[in-house]
Amino acid sequence: MAQSMRYRLALDLGSTSLGWAMIRLDDADAPCAVIKAGVRIFSDGRNPKDGSSLAVTRREARATQRRRDRLLKRKARMMTTLIAHGFSQSSKQSAKRLKH
Repeated sequence: MAQSMRYRLALDLGSTSLGWAMIRLDDADAPCAVIKAGVRIFSDGRNPKDGSSLAVTRREARATQRRRDRLLKRKARMMTTLIAHGFSQSSKQSAKRLKH
C-alpha cells in the first residue's frame, strides 16, 4: 500500500490579494519541496481618480432605508400604545385622521 503524501497549506491573506502555497513535508514534518503556489489579486475597491470607496452609495442607500424602517416602526408602536391606553380609537379612519 502506498504511503500518503504529507503536506502543509500556507496562506497569506492581504487586503487586496490572497497568496497560497502547498508545501511537501518530510518524515520529520520539515518542509522539503513546494508542490504548487499561487496568488489571487483583487481590485482595490476604490475609485482610482479620488480614492473614495466604491461602496459609499450602497452604504448610504442602506442607511436611508434603515432610518425609514425605524421611523415606520416607531409610528406603528406609538399607535399601538395609544390604542392600548385608550387615547385613540382602533378604527383605520380615526388612525388616519390622527396621523394627519
